[in-house]
Amino acid sequence: MKNKDGKPIYQPDKGPRVVPLATLLIVLCGFSFYLGGIFSCEKNQFEAKDANDVARAVSVPKESTVSPLQIKSVTFAECSSEYQDYTPCTDPRRWRKYGLHRLTFMERHCPPAFERKECLVPPPDGYKPPIKWPKSRDECWYRNVPYDWINKQKSNQNWLRKQGEKFFFPGGGTMFPKGVGHYVDIMQEMIPELRDGTIRTAIDTGCGVASWGGDLLDRGVLTVSLAPRDNHEAQVQFALERGIPAILGIISTQRLPFPSNSFDMAHCSRCLIPWTEFGKMFFLKL
Repeated sequence: MKNKDGKPIYQPDKGPRVVPLATLLIVLCGFSFYLGGIFSCEKNQFEAKDANDVARAVSVPKESTVSPLQIKSVTFAECSSEYQDYTPCTDPRRWRKYGLHRLTFMERHCPPAFERKECLVPPPDGYKPPIKWPKSRDECWYRNVPYDWINKQKSNQNWLRKQGEKFFFPGGGTMFPKGVGHYVDIMQEMIPELRDGTIRTAIDTGCGVASWGGDLLDRGVLTVSLAPRDNHEAQVQFALERGIPAILGIISTQRLPFPSNSFDMAHCSRCLIPWTEFGKMFFLKL
């Protein structure tokens, strides 16, 4: 190409400059790969060394500088036979210390520290391991709950029968002249929720020998049997021997050890509980 005056235009040669740039780029890439390989090897060496140190530290036990925990065994003597049915927080011998209002004397009143017994409550003479469920629901060992008075005083109500070494529970009760099964059948006709699963939990106050709670177990309703401590023995012991959930207690001024709305149903066959009094707090708690 020429200028207007006819002289040729000078164009510099770009080829020699491109070659050194490409060479420099290749050298830099190679050098970076070389450095990466060196540091990678050193990192693996460090990791292997750390792993070996950890394994060595684990395999070599160190002597503990802390002295082992010393546990001293404590033994208690057995209480005398008069404490066979002793329930410290519901002791009838301490009832006179509390008022009669709403039967608060039958609630839990645990003794102070200086009145507490430090002895083991003895089992009844001839005690045997309880009969296993589900057989236990219908029978228990007589020597485990040797309460003849209930067998004599409630014989006409068919609460239980003594045969040989066992108590048998035919399903009777004060309010079940035709048996607890017939009684619950009538309840199901009046309360359809007992059939369709709406009622899943119930509390039975004044449970006797827990005939009602035992029958409902077959119907898919879990029942807690509740009764206070008697002047004689605790009737809930029959329920516990049968394998039916039960606790000592009374619905009065103290709240039961359950959250609100724990029970779908409250049952009391011969009831002295004033459900509608005191702002209906009994129902609100249940």
